[in-house]
Parts: sequence; C-alpha cells; structure tokens
Amino acid sequence: MTSFPDSPVAVLCSGGDAPGMNAFLRAIVRLGLNRHHVPVLGIRDGYRGLVRAAKLVNGESGELVRLKQEITAHAGNRGLIDAQQCIIQMDHASVSGIMGKGGTILGSARCMDFHKPEVRRGAIDLLEKLGVKALVVVGGDGSLTGARLLAEESSLRVIGVPATIDNDLQFTEMALGVDTAVHTLVWAVDHFIDTARSHRRVMVLETMGRESGDLARMAALASGAEMVITPESGPLTEQAMMSYAEEIEGAMTRGRGHAIVLIAEGVQFDPPQTRNGAYVLRDAFQKYFQREGAPFQDLEVRPSVLGHLQRGGHSTPGDCILAARFAEEAWKAILDPAGANGITALQHNKVQIVPFGCEDLPERALHSQAMDRLHDDLSSW
Repeated sequence: MTSFPDSPVAVLCSGGDAPGMNAFLRAIVRLGLNRHHVPVLGIRDGYRGLVRAAKLVNGESGELVRLKQEITAHAGNRGLIDAQQCIIQMDHASVSGIMGKGGTILGSARCMDFHKPEVRRGAIDLLEKLGVKALVVVGGDGSLTGARLLAEESSLRVIGVPATIDNDLQFTEMALGVDTAVHTLVWAVDHFIDTARSHRRVMVLETMGRESGDLARMAALASGAEMVITPESGPLTEQAMMSYAEEIEGAMTRGRGHAIVLIAEGVQFDPPQTRNGAYVLRDAFQKYFQREGAPFQDLEVRPSVLGHLQRGGHSTPGDCILAARFAEEAWKAILDPAGANGITALQHNKVQIVPFGCEDLPERALHSQAMDRLHDDLSSW
C-alpha cells in the first residue's frame, strides 16, 4: 500500500455538467503529475461528495484514518469504479482517453446543504486534515459562488474554473462547454432544416442559456437560422410575437420556403407564461398565420425543446484546448506563493486569473449587440 500523498491538490466538478470538464480533469491531473510532481485528489459528485465525506469522518480520527487508507488503497480507476468512494487519488490511467468525452468522470451534483456555513466548515476541516493545499472548482455561477465562500472562510488556495454551456459568466469571453454546445445546436438545426424545407414549415427550437441569449445567438449565426429571440430584448408581448410572425410571412411572400426560429429558454413573456417558450411562440405564430385572408393559412409551426441534448456529446477541439489553458493557469496560481484565490478567465484571448466577484467585461454586452445586428443583416430575405 502506498502512503497518503503529501500536500495534494483537490478538484471537483459542480452544478450542471458541461463538455470540456473531462478535458480539464485530464489536464489538471497530468500537469500536476508530470510538470509539478503534485498529487491530485478527485472529489466525486462535487460539493455533495465533499460534504458526504466530511460527514462520514465527522471529527473522528478513526474514520479519518480509514478514509486515507481507502484513498491510497483504491487509487485511480479502482477508486472511480467504486461508486461509494468519495475521494480518489487520480493517476495517469484514470484520465487516459477521457479528453473528448462529454460529462465528467467524477460526476457532478448540486448540494443545497452547502449553503449552510456549518456544512462548509466541516468540508474545510476535512480538506485541511487531508493536507490539501488547494481546491479547484469547475462549474457555473452557483458553483463558483460556493468556491468564493470557501476562499473567504478558509486558508485554502481556491481556484474556480468557468464551465457552463450557458456562457452567462460575463467576466470571461468563453466558458468550458460553450463551443461544443454551439456545435451541437448547429447539428440539430441542420437536421430540422431538412424537414422544414420538405414541408414548408416554421420550426421553433428552444435552446438552453438560462438568462443569457449568447448560446442561441451564436448558434443562429453559425447555423443560418432565420430568427433568434433572446432574453436581452426584454419580455415578449403578443404584439412582439405578431411582429415576428409578420416578418416570417413577409419573407415567405418573397420566396423563402421555411424558417428556423431559435428562442432562448430565458426569454420572459408579458403576461407571464408557465409553458416552454417554444410552445407559446408556436401558438402565437399559428394564430397569426391562420387569420382570415392570410396568404399561408396552411403553414405549420412545429416546436421543439432541445433540452439536455445540448450538454452532451464529444467535446470540440476548441473546448479541449481551452480546458488545457485553464488548467495551466490554475496551476500557476496554485503554486505561486504570492498568488491569490480567483477564477480562470479568457479575456482578449488571454487566460488569466481574475478575483472572485470581479466586474463584468463591458465588451461582452457590446459583442452580443453586434452579433444581433450581424444576424439580422445576414438573415433578412
């Protein structure tokens, strides 16, 4: 049996999974072992796994010894296979062949208990007893908020890594998973176009994105979708929906044979609606097209909520490269004695560490507006 590693770095994935998480795990482990000769502990199921391990130990020295023995005896793939093992000592083999795979081999979860200060204190105590020198948290907005709280409440070096297909973290130009999700949406639009053209239909496709429309607008630009509706335009009224339908009808009178409409899930309606936006928009469009005297009364509108399809699939080269760059910058911050806690961010195509709670990039909003204008000019018929 090998001895328990000295001063390891721990890594966990939290919140919704995103393509590129596995590529990051591979990079953070390989750089630790090959370049810096620092062992890496993988925490299963994010904060939930960390909290579960902390509760098992619960201040009892005997349980702590047992946990350390489990980690050293069941390292690498052996530890990953055991679904009950919360903390795994990662090795080269455990991250071999995972770079392009979607999801995360460590698992991810949301943990409501982590909102409680006493629960976070237990997690911190466990990490300190294991001799962990730094914790790397990979995830979206909520996960990075948890990382910030750990940084404020402990002496650990805590580094966050943005990973969310929503691209709603405004301090970085791109998060892990966005590039792959856009590719997946383009693939989906390509398939919907085939049937839309064949039957002269309007297809309304709902994308993910939370309160951000970035995913939808990037997919619209890349796929050639005829229309994109995002939360940034404000609540969608009946009059606005009629205007969109009128725009589609006008294009069809000028020769367009179909329309693909992307609507981001964060779009709000006035008055508020409880159904998915794609279905609300379908009903409004259908009502407009079937009005008395309309030129295309037989025009069909078909809605589809693309959902979690967007989170899966083989990670693109862009996400794999960004994962490696984030991992390298994370290690620089971890090992720099004068370094600080923070989050890896892509700004002006350069990866750097920004502080928790840093201001949004002002150019993000300007860039989104420019993409909207570009799409409008490219899609007009």
